[in-house]
Amino acid sequence: GSADDAACGRSTDSLAAQIGALTATRVLNLACPSATITSGLRGPQTEQGRLLPPQIGLLKQVQDLDFVVVAIGPNDVGWTDFLLYCYGVPDCADNLTNGEFDYRLAAFDNVYGDLLADLNELPGRPEIVVMASYGAFEPDADCPDTRGPPGVPGLDAGKIELLTERIEALNDILEAGAQAYGFPVARPELALLCEVAPGGLGPDLQGLTDPFPYHPTGIGSLRMAASVTPLLRADPIPAR
Repeated sequence: GSADDAACGRSTDSLAAQIGALTATRVLNLACPSATITSGLRGPQTEQGRLLPPQIGLLKQVQDLDFVVVAIGPNDVGWTDFLLYCYGVPDCADNLTNGEFDYRLAAFDNVYGDLLADLNELPGRPEIVVMASYGAFEPDADCPDTRGPPGVPGLDAGKIELLTERIEALNDILEAGAQAYGFPVARPELALLCEVAPGGLGPDLQGLTDPFPYHPTGIGSLRMAASVTPLLRADPIPAR
């Protein structure tokens, strides 16, 4: 892979690679774990000391583009901030952080609208599929990944419920925006942390001690790809 691929940790079992394998098509992986709409998709992004060009700009240069799968949201609202806060305090449902989440969600709604307009205007009218976000835990989850590092309160049922509600609020925005443009939304069915993954294939999500906690594993990426492929059109729409 390229230096940009290395900076972003793009792997052969990524979501893009899995979609390519399932559809027997050539794919271009532009994903980067810390990308946001403003810094990564619509604007440049710095990762591992490299300045990466905007992903939308790169897409505009691709010839004969059939489809684009967009996975966004948690980074844009600074999800890690809220997650770490809930691990670290006895009760994370205070008015201050609730207000901060609502503020960031409204800001995301605005930039997401700009991104959708960009995607809708890509040359050749490729199909756009928006990937919904996912929670990491069932309501009653209890395992090392909920308890967190030593010395912190960790996550309990109330905190998990709050975080799940916030993910659903994010998904409401993702789905409403996509529907306004007629873009389908993929909702992946993943085995969550603290669960035994079906089929003995290993976990779908990376845990706290893994390189990218809460990001999908190779198996998780395959399940996410499987939620996308049924939504792809058999025949691309002719260019306008």
